[in-house]
Amino acid sequence: MDTGPNECSTLLAKHHRSRKYTRNSSVGSAELPSDMLSDASISSLSDQANVYGSVETVTSITSSELDEFNWRRLRFYLVEPMVFILLFAYNLSETIVKNQIIYQTCTSIFNFNETDCGLLGTKNASEHIKRIETTIQPYAARIFMTSSLIESFVPAFCGVFIGAWSDRFGRKPLLITAYSGYALYYAIAAIIAQLSTTILVSPWYYLLAVLPLSLIGGSVTYSVATFCYISDVSSEQERPYRMTTYEVAVFFGLMAGSFASGYLYEATNTTFVLLTSCCCIFVATCIILCFVPESLNRRRFQFIYNVVGDTEEADQQLNAAAEETGEIRKLFDLAAVREMWDTCFKPRGYNDRAIIWLAMIASLISVFVIDGSMTVFYLFIREIFNWSVKEFTTFETMNMFVTTIGNITGVILLKRLLKLSVVHIGILAFFSEAAASFTKAFAVTNWLMYLSVGVGALRAMAHPMCRTVASNVLPANELGKFFSFYGVLQAFLPFIAAPIYTGIYSLTLTTFPGFYNLLNANLFIIAICFLLVILRKKRAFPTRYQERL
Repeated sequence: MDTGPNECSTLLAKHHRSRKYTRNSSVGSAELPSDMLSDASISSLSDQANVYGSVETVTSITSSELDEFNWRRLRFYLVEPMVFILLFAYNLSETIVKNQIIYQTCTSIFNFNETDCGLLGTKNASEHIKRIETTIQPYAARIFMTSSLIESFVPAFCGVFIGAWSDRFGRKPLLITAYSGYALYYAIAAIIAQLSTTILVSPWYYLLAVLPLSLIGGSVTYSVATFCYISDVSSEQERPYRMTTYEVAVFFGLMAGSFASGYLYEATNTTFVLLTSCCCIFVATCIILCFVPESLNRRRFQFIYNVVGDTEEADQQLNAAAEETGEIRKLFDLAAVREMWDTCFKPRGYNDRAIIWLAMIASLISVFVIDGSMTVFYLFIREIFNWSVKEFTTFETMNMFVTTIGNITGVILLKRLLKLSVVHIGILAFFSEAAASFTKAFAVTNWLMYLSVGVGALRAMAHPMCRTVASNVLPANELGKFFSFYGVLQAFLPFIAAPIYTGIYSLTLTTFPGFYNLLNANLFIIAICFLLVILRKKRAFPTRYQERL
C-alpha cells in the first residue's frame, strides 16, 4: 500500500538554540519538490548534540535561500485562488448557457418566432409570452438533465481510480486535467452560440461541449484533487480553516462571476461571455502548470527531525521511500479499486468507521439537493417571478455574498469564540439550509426570496465541517482513496437527482412549482439526524474525539 500523503519532508533551518519539532506541521512541513532541495547545501554540523540515531545533516539556509523558501511555501496557498478563478468563470457563463438553451429551444424546437422568443425572461411579459415559457420549460429541463447526466457519466466510473492514482503520482496532474476540461467546454459552447446567430441550431448540440468535462475533467476531478492537496499541506489544526478558505474561494468566485454575468451579457452577447470564461480558465491552468508545486513528490527526501532511537527504523523508512520512488503503476489499475474499497469499508477502532460514513452521507445529502435543484431552480425563478438574466444574477450575487459572510463570521464566532465542535457547526448549517428551503417553497414575492437568503446564511459551512470530520478521523495515507470514493458517489448522484427533480418540477409546474423545495428541507432534516448520531458516538470515546470533532 502506498505511503501516506502527509508523510512529508521539510527543510530544516540551522539553529543553535534547542527547538522542538513535531511531525504534524502545516504547509511549511509539506513535501518539497526536489528542485527546492538542490538549492540548499547539506553540511555536517559539529556543534549539534551527538545524539544516537539523530539526523547528522541538516540544510544550511542563507538569507536568499530563506526568501526563496518563503516564496515556495506561499505557492502551496495558490490552489484556493485558482479555485476562485475557475468558479468565477463557471458562474459567469452558467446562467447565460441556460438562457441560450431556452432561447434556442423556443426557436429551433418549437418554431416560435425570434421576436417572441427574445421576450422570454423579460419584465412585464404578456400572457402569450408566459404561455410560451410554460410550454418550453419541460423540454428545456430535459436538456439540462441530460447535460448533467453526461457530465457525470465517465467521472462516476473512472473516479474509482482517481484517489489511489493521485496518492501515488500527485494532485497537480488532476488539477491541470480538470481545468483543461472546463476551458474546452466554454470554447465549444462559444462556437455553437456564435453559429446560432446565423442559422437555427438545436440546443442539443450544447451536449457536445459537455463531453470534455465528462472525458478529461470536471467537478469530481478538481474537487478530489483540491481536497487532497489541502489535506497534504495542512496540519490537523489548520485543516478546518483551509477547508473553510476553500469554501470562501468557491463562494467568492461564484459571487463575482454571478455579479459580472448580467452586466457583461447586457453589454455584449452570449459568445463573448463564453469566450471570457474560456480565457480565465486557460490562465488559471497555466498558473497551476508553472507555479503550483506538487504536494506529493515522487522523489521525496524525508528529513527526520524527531530523534530516532533506532537506526534500523530509520533505514526502513529510507528504504520504503526509495522503493516508492521506483514504483510505477498504471492509471487504470484494477487493484486500486480493491484497495480503495478496503480502505473505505474496513473495520476501524472506536467508532471511526461509523463517524466517517455518517458525516459523508450527510454531506452527500446536501450534494444530492444541489444536483437536483440546479436543474430546475432557474426555471422555477422564471416561472414564478419572471426575472431577467440580470435580475437573476443579482439575486445569486446577493445570495452568495450573504452566504460567504455567514461562512466567515460563522467560523470566527462559532468555532473560535464559542468553541463549538465541527459537528455542532454542521448541525447549525444544515438547519439553516432547511429553513431557507421552506421559505423558498412558499415564496410568491421577491422579498420572500431575499428572506430565504438571510435565513440560509450559514449553509455553506455544512460541507467543510463534514469533510473535516472525515479528514480528522482518517489516517493521512488514506485521505486520497476515501475522498476518491466519495467523489465517485458524488458523481453518481446526478443520475438519481436530476431525473427526480426534473420529473417533480414538470408534474408540479402548473400547480405548485416550489414543491421541490419541500423535498430539500426534509432531506436536510435527515442530514441533521445523522450528525446527531455522530454526537452520540463521540460521547462514547470523549478523549479520542474531543479535539478532532
